[in-house]
Amino acid sequence: MGTLLISPAHQTAQPKRSTRQGLHQRGAPDPMTKTQLRVLFIEDNEDDVARVARALAHGGYDVATERVASADALRAALQHRWDIVLSDYSLPHFNALDALAIAQQHDPGLPFIIVSGTIGEERAAEAMRRGARDYVMKENLARLGAVVERELRESGERRKRKQALLASEARLNEAQRLARLGSWELDIAKNDLKWSDEIYRIFELEPAQFAASYAAFLDMVHPDDRERVNRAYTESVRNRIPYDIVHRLRMRDGRVKYVHERCETFYDGEGRPLRSLGTVQDITEHKQAEDALFREKERAQTTLQSIGDAVATTDAHGLVTYLNPVAERLTGWGNDEAQGQPLLRVFNAVNEDTREPRECPALQALRERRIIELSARTLLIRRDGVEFAVEDTAAPIFSRVGDIIGAVLVFRDVSHSRMLTNQITYHARHDALTGLLNRREFELRLNQALESARNEGKHHAVCYLDLDQFKVVNDTCGHVAGDELLKQVSARLHKHIRDNDVLARFGGDEFTVLLEGCHPDKAYDIAETLRCAVNESRFAWGDKSFETSASIGLVPIDADSGSAGDILSAADSACYVAKDRGRNRVHVYRRNDSALAARRSEMQWVGRLQQALEQDSFRLYHQTMLPLNAHAGQGPHYEILLRKQDAEGNLILPNAFIPAAERYNLMPAIDRWVIRHTLKALSAQDQKAPYTCAINLSGQSLCDDRFLDFVIDEVSQAGVAPAHICFEITETAAIANLSRAMRFISTLKGMGCRFALDDFGSGLSSFAYLKNLPVDYLKIDGGFVRGMTQDAVDYAMVESINQIGHVMRIQTIAESVESEDILAALKQLGVDYAQGYALVSKD
Repeated sequence: MGTLLISPAHQTAQPKRSTRQGLHQRGAPDPMTKTQLRVLFIEDNEDDVARVARALAHGGYDVATERVASADALRAALQHRWDIVLSDYSLPHFNALDALAIAQQHDPGLPFIIVSGTIGEERAAEAMRRGARDYVMKENLARLGAVVERELRESGERRKRKQALLASEARLNEAQRLARLGSWELDIAKNDLKWSDEIYRIFELEPAQFAASYAAFLDMVHPDDRERVNRAYTESVRNRIPYDIVHRLRMRDGRVKYVHERCETFYDGEGRPLRSLGTVQDITEHKQAEDALFREKERAQTTLQSIGDAVATTDAHGLVTYLNPVAERLTGWGNDEAQGQPLLRVFNAVNEDTREPRECPALQALRERRIIELSARTLLIRRDGVEFAVEDTAAPIFSRVGDIIGAVLVFRDVSHSRMLTNQITYHARHDALTGLLNRREFELRLNQALESARNEGKHHAVCYLDLDQFKVVNDTCGHVAGDELLKQVSARLHKHIRDNDVLARFGGDEFTVLLEGCHPDKAYDIAETLRCAVNESRFAWGDKSFETSASIGLVPIDADSGSAGDILSAADSACYVAKDRGRNRVHVYRRNDSALAARRSEMQWVGRLQQALEQDSFRLYHQTMLPLNAHAGQGPHYEILLRKQDAEGNLILPNAFIPAAERYNLMPAIDRWVIRHTLKALSAQDQKAPYTCAINLSGQSLCDDRFLDFVIDEVSQAGVAPAHICFEITETAAIANLSRAMRFISTLKGMGCRFALDDFGSGLSSFAYLKNLPVDYLKIDGGFVRGMTQDAVDYAMVESINQIGHVMRIQTIAESVESEDILAALKQLGVDYAQGYALVSKD
């Protein structure tokens, strides 16, 4: 990144608030290990062969050699197995390029290295272009060992990839043959066009008959369509939109075929087009059928009158041309009055969750010249205000020559299936046995109550209820009896809570009650009522009868309460105290002196943090993330770390003040300070080379409705390319605020920013939620990384997270890397980056 105004993190030699640790120095390979190496020398000088063999032996290889100096001898020698071929450039009767062609004809994957005394740059470049892996000058044989080692490793990898590719290509060719759908790839820079076997069958050509270039392809296009096809593809590349066109081909015997082509173009980091990938499908029979359909228009409309789905068609301008009876019923518009109206007026659709207008798929199909697939979460508002849950799909309508003449929209009423989906959502929030809220939903409600306590001064309380001797019922009468007892207890508890209270089954025989808007004295009375309700009758099962009772831990909630986890932990502890003191009682959690002191300390921090924000007494540092492989990305990757400077100039680490900031909702203000000053520092420097600067965001900021607009304004005004900025959000914060996190991420990614999911693996449902979060990086939780070389479970967690990330095309970053053993294990797993304070010496 160059000389960054933000200081490197090792100046404080302490972890950021996620307590990440570091690494040791890298080790070296064992020079005593000898590797068997079969080398075929193409060389007319035996002394040179001996010198090269000695250099390889000195590099740790046990060399078995054979020397050849002619093309015939080379062909004969290639009948045997060799690990590598080393060739002089100039020999009496042929040169290295001739030898390379013979070797590649025999085995294209065999590593071929030129070892020559004289070879110019043009010759070397030509050899590399034709397939030589490298070249080494004879006066610099010390380099040969490393080159050979690299090529042996990469050769093995290439062979594996080639085998997998051949198998994949065979499956693809068979699938394309069955589907009559061919694929192609165009290297734009080289004008090199590759076709699948199915395209050759469609074009009725043999590979040897085709010049393999874009121009040769255009020659196959019907002359009347050639300009249109070329213009459509050129505009697709220039405007970065998908290429989708139907056109004609002229066969060698004069016959005409119709094909449907789609493609997408890929670009480099500077926006230059690299290659296009596409498909070609023979739709001649479809076009013939289309002609028949044009002649049978009246019969087609009769068919549309009778089908169960709603159908609407438009002209090329998106004006309605036809509604079938089902579409009339769902939209509330008659066919005659709808004709000529904009489709958006007739098809009034909104997003079911946000109630915002939804883009009409038919208009999108007209614009993008492609089929628009089914969309979810759509409500159609009929003309009289009645709403239907619908699913829809749209497609453009093409003329015989491939021009768009309109679009067709097909939609259907899925209100019943949507209701079933909502029922599934209900079950995801409720306990299947008792019908009460489940633990996850209770924790969400508790967090909401905590926010109201902190922001509005409200009082609440949590009751943590555990059945006494529940195990006796299960062990004596079986789990069916235990389930019945839980249902009976749930019903009793539900009768004795207020309408605004939240009752949940927390797990097993444990229940929780959130008493909203309830002062401590009243909360105690309700807890006693609940205890009595459980204890008021005996549980009978068959000929057995059991006395039921419960122990209850009660925790008041006010503005000074801790997190949801703190409250539940305190309630659990209070419940166990009730059990220890004889069961069937309520115990109220009291803050001890040390706890009160901690609260006072945090309250003192509030003023100090506000002062730090006003006086800019925070300081920013950066910590480098070490790339572990060639695919880790371009340029340095940093994470911004925060420190506070006290009156004496000493730096205070974030773990001293972040808890107070989170408790008293100061994190959005601190996050704003970090973003503003980081962008200011970056914009003040000449940062032409690629880099990535990661900035942490808190869960509180995600919940701030104005925070997203702030970030957008700061990034826009700073003059820093959004692609350089990566925002880090902890997994727990993202899950707790999933909908906000998704909107936040999608909006800023649309600007070009990137995102990392921090402390990944610490949540309860990491992989399930990951599907909904389009992040660029996963930061593997340091708790797994630190123990991965000693604990098989930690190793498996790191491996699983890395694999899932790569399957989803997300790069991975390991936190808290503390040793060279861990670094080596991460490299072996293919993790992309490592981060830790012991890595500062590698910056």
